[in-house]
Amino acid sequence: MSILKKFLFLANNFINSDFFKLIIILLIALFLRTFRLSFSPPRLTHDEMSIGYNAYSILKTGKDEWGRSFPLDFEAFGDHKLPGYIYSLVPFLSFLPMSMVSIKIPSIIAGLSTILAMFYLTKTITKNRHLSFLTAFLLAISPWPIHISRMALESNLALALFSWGIYFLIKTFDLNSVKDASKNLVKDNRAAILAGLFLAFSTYFYIAYRLIVILVLFLTLVLTFKYKLSKKRLLALFSVFILVLLPLIGQLFGKSGTARFTQVSIFSNDGVEATILEQHNFCFLSQPKFLPRICRVIYNKPFFYIKTFSKNYLSFLLPTFLFIEGDQLEYLNDPSFAEFYMFLIPFYLMGINYWVKKKGYKADIIKYSFLIAPIPSALVGDPQIVRGSALLLFVTLFSATGIYEVFRLIKKKFYKYSFVVFTLLLTLISLVRFFISYSYIYPGKYENSFYQLSDKIALFMLEKESDYDLIYIDKNFPDAHILISFYNQIDPSWYQDNIVRPVSQDGFGFSHPTKLGKYEFGDELLDGFICNEEDDKKVLYVSNHLEIPADWVFKDFSNVHTQVQVYDIDQTRDKLKKAKLFRNICH
Repeated sequence: MSILKKFLFLANNFINSDFFKLIIILLIALFLRTFRLSFSPPRLTHDEMSIGYNAYSILKTGKDEWGRSFPLDFEAFGDHKLPGYIYSLVPFLSFLPMSMVSIKIPSIIAGLSTILAMFYLTKTITKNRHLSFLTAFLLAISPWPIHISRMALESNLALALFSWGIYFLIKTFDLNSVKDASKNLVKDNRAAILAGLFLAFSTYFYIAYRLIVILVLFLTLVLTFKYKLSKKRLLALFSVFILVLLPLIGQLFGKSGTARFTQVSIFSNDGVEATILEQHNFCFLSQPKFLPRICRVIYNKPFFYIKTFSKNYLSFLLPTFLFIEGDQLEYLNDPSFAEFYMFLIPFYLMGINYWVKKKGYKADIIKYSFLIAPIPSALVGDPQIVRGSALLLFVTLFSATGIYEVFRLIKKKFYKYSFVVFTLLLTLISLVRFFISYSYIYPGKYENSFYQLSDKIALFMLEKESDYDLIYIDKNFPDAHILISFYNQIDPSWYQDNIVRPVSQDGFGFSHPTKLGKYEFGDELLDGFICNEEDDKKVLYVSNHLEIPADWVFKDFSNVHTQVQVYDIDQTRDKLKKAKLFRNICH
């Protein structure tokens, strides 16, 4: 009996421990990030396939798809992907087949790691266990972190590293006086070293974090002098950060390091000059004597960029995007829901108010990091959850803080319990509504938003490959070579020897291959193949939205809308001749 009592005592202690509660939260998070993972999201984006295939290529040959040995800059489509995710995926592909699920494993792990980091970060800053669990729980169940953990996104791994970096940054200066620091030199330097490591490594994963981390470190420098924190710890942190960053120095200031920003930033908008010129012209036509001088001062590029940036920036922080509308890109968000549950709006605003009033180094790191997080996204365009992923840490913390503050302010036990029950009920209803939609409705409704071609098409073409001399995929399916290479697991050595790319990049700096073995990619029309009777090649033509009846048709999930049409040129030509339509097309 005494053994049973002892066991029950130990079991009770374990169930009531922080460790057990944290395990439960992580298990909930794991379920939400893996349930029906091969169905939702329904397809891989071409970027995900590129990451997967480059990791596969590194594993098999030690080279990327361009044939470069162990690069720190993966040129890919000309977008120059960072190396972090690709190299972190290699160990998993060494014992798992390359698939839609396996390439997402690092992202799932990163999502769980971020929850752990936020638990410890909140606990370190607030010394409040309940608020720490609440923050971790919200991060586990919110749509934004769930979705990015279910995709092979570089930014999600950068987010995990950044969150640990912020945690160790807070720990670095947890002892506030230089005198105390000297007594705990080894312990504090360890935190500084880890902060430098995590923050530096986050810049290897996603380009937006390069700007965010630099600004956070500048903030740390300012706060160190403001609050008279340990300069030795600051030096240790900066030294480690610079040391880890050294291999990237050439890339940071070279073409590859700025390529993506150059391609998509608000400064690369070709329509700016035309807009400004139009305003100047109307000023001249309205009042040619004095108005043009005023218009040149108030309508120019700097004003345009400031206005655009401010609009983008504020849009990201306001509740409309976060709690009502969400990301407008359908492959990044279920349009039926926002990034966080709507009932959290008042708690988010209360949390902001709480942290604005809170003083001290730790609170300042949180407040100003919150303001820094949307900057990279605002420099590019409308709010976007990938570029702005760092923001979700602070939105979660503020929302959890608001909930906790309301609970704390309620004095009577009955109302406290009523508030808890009501909040839990709202949370459960919101989570169930979101997750059913996300798991079953969203993948069927928006599958084409991820990539126009599915794995079924890739396998179909592989099946037909031996029957044809040429498989031509038209311009409606850009970068189809990566779909073929990924799903057919083409030998990377063969790929590197046989891929044909144009001599120059397109106007946006991208490089789109024109040929891979039997596969060709371009803008040649179906008519051109049908009418060329002299060519004795057997050709399979892949397109969509064409009026000529196809030999094979692939429809969407609802089996209503046509997504892909495949033509056997010889068969199509014969059908048109029998229907006496051949001359109408080939006149």
